[in-house]
Amino acid sequence: MKILVCGASGFVGRHLLKGLREAGHECSRGVRRLQQPGDVSVDYRQDLTVAAWSDKVRGFDVVINAVGILRDSQAMPMQQVLADAPSAMFKACAEAGVKRIVNFSALGVEGPLMTAYFQRRRAAEAVLFATPAPLRWLNLRPSVIYGEDGASAKMFRLLAALPVHALPMGGVQTLQPVHIDDVVAAVCRWLDDELAGRQCVNATGAAATTMRGMLDSFRQQSGCGNALHIPVPGVLVKLGARIGDFLPFSPLCTDTLTMLNAGNTGDNFAFAHLLGRQPLAFSGFIR
Repeated sequence: MKILVCGASGFVGRHLLKGLREAGHECSRGVRRLQQPGDVSVDYRQDLTVAAWSDKVRGFDVVINAVGILRDSQAMPMQQVLADAPSAMFKACAEAGVKRIVNFSALGVEGPLMTAYFQRRRAAEAVLFATPAPLRWLNLRPSVIYGEDGASAKMFRLLAALPVHALPMGGVQTLQPVHIDDVVAAVCRWLDDELAGRQCVNATGAAATTMRGMLDSFRQQSGCGNALHIPVPGVLVKLGARIGDFLPFSPLCTDTLTMLNAGNTGDNFAFAHLLGRQPLAFSGFIR
């Protein structure tokens, strides 16, 4: 298949590009800075209309949206990047005769939380779900994605290596990490299935855990002993989040803390079916 991977320079996009090419697909990178032959110029801050996307997606069998940000900023406005640009792209794909779309959303987006992040993700999903047949789509809602070269994975491994773990509210927040290799394998299998239909799938690992449990596991997998756990009082964490609201580069803000405390787990039955096997568990991520 001829595939356009939007966000190909990012963590998820890089792995998808590699896996899809190894599977024999002809892939082009959708990126802001053209660097390789076949690159397609896409800018989620400016490509906000169907007309802006029509020529970019025409001629492709599959278009993948792997662009994502967690925080709103002047440089990367969340409304444009997570909602307006993907929505315009989905509509353009339907008009241009693209056969399939793969969209990366987020676990928990269907829940009651009304954070700005979830609202923008929901808006893009609604447009995708409304696209007319025969266009088929795979909407993945991943939990935290682990990969050796991923920014979050590097941060978690660094924290795990410390002899003392300062854990927000004791690190009781739940999550269900999924390995990037499983995410790529699931996308490849869906594309290879000629009968695959429209699917919305929670992409979660084999086991749920807490933040404390994940850090302890990563530490053990690295051959380290037990760490000292120090719970950080909720009032201090909330204060740090409010300060983070004014620092766009900070991963911690009021919204991200709200989503963290709500938990990030989900049934992986559909994901396992898509994979054809059980996904990896966080206890075996570090190799």
